[in-house]
Amino acid sequence: MDEELQLSWGTVPPVIVDLARLLSRRASENARRVERMTWPDRPGDVQEELRLAIGAAHKTTKAATDVRALLSAYAHKFHNPRPVISDLARAQETSSQGFIRRYSEGTVDAVASLLSPKPNVNLLLAAFPSVSIIDLVDLGGAVGEAARELLDSEGYEANTRRTRGTVE
Repeated sequence: MDEELQLSWGTVPPVIVDLARLLSRRASENARRVERMTWPDRPGDVQEELRLAIGAAHKTTKAATDVRALLSAYAHKFHNPRPVISDLARAQETSSQGFIRRYSEGTVDAVASLLSPKPNVNLLLAAFPSVSIIDLVDLGGAVGEAARELLDSEGYEANTRRTRGTVE
């Protein structure tokens, strides 16, 4: 799969950098939600605050996991020259075997799709659950075009409504 791609030596394609930045911003925004929360200074019911803080922490972790999977899969399977796997593992405080488990075959397929002239948006959404189709439209380029086409299609809208339980 990656043999078909024409990747410049020693560079990271802008679409990889842009998605990594988007995911990093998503993680930071959610972490800041917890930081900005106002907690009661007296005893009382804090269920809502706890629910919001836990939800934001979960979204932070999800986005951080997505960015780690994106960069790990890209570095290990696509970047030229290939980084030393033990160095990548050490950066994540894991073993070489543990590093390989930081991403899935679906992530590798999604990265290949990101790098292709005709990206598969559904593959990207499945591999990076903290990203929305609107995020992909905002990325622009071939990914943005493919996301816009999918978003504009009636099949996508109907499916989205059905999964949200809003179909009449």
